[in-house]
Amino acid sequence: MSNPRPIDEPSGAAEQAALFPLLSEKGNRRLIVEWIETHDDYTLVDPDQSVATATFDCCILDGEMLQTHAETLRARKREAEPALLPCLLLIPEADLSLIETDRGEIADSVVFETADEVVSMPIKKAELEWRTKALTRLRTQSLRLKERTDTLELFKKAVESSGHVIWMSDTDGTINYVNSAFESVTGYTKAEAIGKSPELLSSGQMSDDYYTDLWETITAGDRWREDITNERRDGSQYVADQTIAPVIEDGEPKAFIAVQTDITDRKDLEHRLSRYRDVVERLDDPIMLQTREGAFRLVNDALCSFAGLSRDELLGSGEFKFMDDATARKIARQKQHVIETERPIEYTVEPTFTYTNKEPVFYTSRYPHYEDGELAGTLAICRDVTDLENRTRQLRVFDNILRHNIRNDVNVVRGRAKQLQEELDGEHKATADVIVSRANALLTTSKKSRAITDSLSGSHELESVDIAQLVRKLTQEIAADWPEVTVDISGPDQLIVSVPDSIDATIEELLMNAVVHNDSDTPEVSVNLATDESWGVLRIRDNGPGIPEFDKDVLESGKAIETLSHGSGLGLWLVYWTVTHSGGHVYVDECEPTGTEITIYLPLVSTN
Repeated sequence: MSNPRPIDEPSGAAEQAALFPLLSEKGNRRLIVEWIETHDDYTLVDPDQSVATATFDCCILDGEMLQTHAETLRARKREAEPALLPCLLLIPEADLSLIETDRGEIADSVVFETADEVVSMPIKKAELEWRTKALTRLRTQSLRLKERTDTLELFKKAVESSGHVIWMSDTDGTINYVNSAFESVTGYTKAEAIGKSPELLSSGQMSDDYYTDLWETITAGDRWREDITNERRDGSQYVADQTIAPVIEDGEPKAFIAVQTDITDRKDLEHRLSRYRDVVERLDDPIMLQTREGAFRLVNDALCSFAGLSRDELLGSGEFKFMDDATARKIARQKQHVIETERPIEYTVEPTFTYTNKEPVFYTSRYPHYEDGELAGTLAICRDVTDLENRTRQLRVFDNILRHNIRNDVNVVRGRAKQLQEELDGEHKATADVIVSRANALLTTSKKSRAITDSLSGSHELESVDIAQLVRKLTQEIAADWPEVTVDISGPDQLIVSVPDSIDATIEELLMNAVVHNDSDTPEVSVNLATDESWGVLRIRDNGPGIPEFDKDVLESGKAIETLSHGSGLGLWLVYWTVTHSGGHVYVDECEPTGTEITIYLPLVSTN
């Protein structure tokens, strides 16, 4: 029989002590084995096991086995320290003189280094009983002491390696222990802190009432937890979440232990967030933070006011809770685009709010939002441009009247110039040609200006358009007018998107720019149609000289207005506003070795 319990594991009150009979004389070994097997308090360790690996609480051995295994047993006892691994030595009474020799070789080198008790044979069962119990009791006590010592050592290591500031004091407040984090955070060494009062860290920021309440709480045996502003050795300050607890013995505090967590950075962040929150709440424009799935995580009062719902009602929901379905779907597509591309976008919506019956116009900027380096959702800032839209409509009336009068006057000038072309010759005819050319350019610019005005100040109504058919129609017309240009088109036969009615002029403008400004010896234009998630994609690529930077700015962001002094520039503005009002996006890339690729994303209309 054997006991698999580790050598340093205490038996416990409910467990049997494991006895290892290591006896050379067969008769004695049989008697001891029988005694162990019939005893309720003990379990037998197989006497044939190796002394080096057997698991036992007490070894019972005789002189011959002592001398044979003395070195191994001493090694086992050293391994078990500080726990006791007792050995009970049984020696015939006639041989007791061996341990009392003048030379003392056996006693010095073997017996008293290995055996913990020496008993003469024959031994009575009662004596064997109490001697064995005494040794196993000492074994159990030593194991329990070792366990407590190990626990205390582990606790000390944990406290020393903790990132929290920990210090202990006696009941009069004198510090008697600090850990390594105390030194690194406060700048005071252990030698400088031990024997001092916690006033060593006083910053002067805490009131006398704070310290009075603290002291009254912990001396009454209760735990104290509050934030505190302390001062480091170098004079700088830090904010800590501090807990001080009394160590109670016999119902009275015997010591105090304090644990501090440096929360200076967190407090600074909370202060900044509080300022930001105040700013956000003061804005009249709705601001919202949403998850990747579109659920509101943060909303300001402006959005609550427009929606007619409380903050609690909005958090966890989305636009479908308080907007008309068409607008909510459009916004959902914009959010999805930001999630897919991780790029900010801008778009305009005119929602109808269900609970307030408001119909404002919002110009929205939506950005990707990250947490811990991972894309967590989107942040949207909605600018209420309702009044601006009303002014735009008023300007449109003025623009219509003004442009009507100018167009009429230009038509008159062009008509008279054409008459002069027919009647004059030489230098005068060349002058008339210039007048006709400029008049035609003014009429073209007027046409594009009208399209832009319609795009900016129209109702923004969207309609379903098959741009695949539209693109094929326009490319056929261009191929007929410009036979020297190779025009290639690829993609599906049908691609239905949601766009304003100015989409025809928009695509025509892009195709014409790719053809007219192409100075290549073999001009080529390729048009590709595709789908990407919830978007219809149109790519127009040419091998021309490339697009100027200000034209790129116009297409992608509506900037560089000061550079727009020609008709083609106005056409690019038409592209920008048409795509923007559809909720789409324009991207411009340079091609190698020459040329430009313009990619337009337009909201896809499901055909299911």
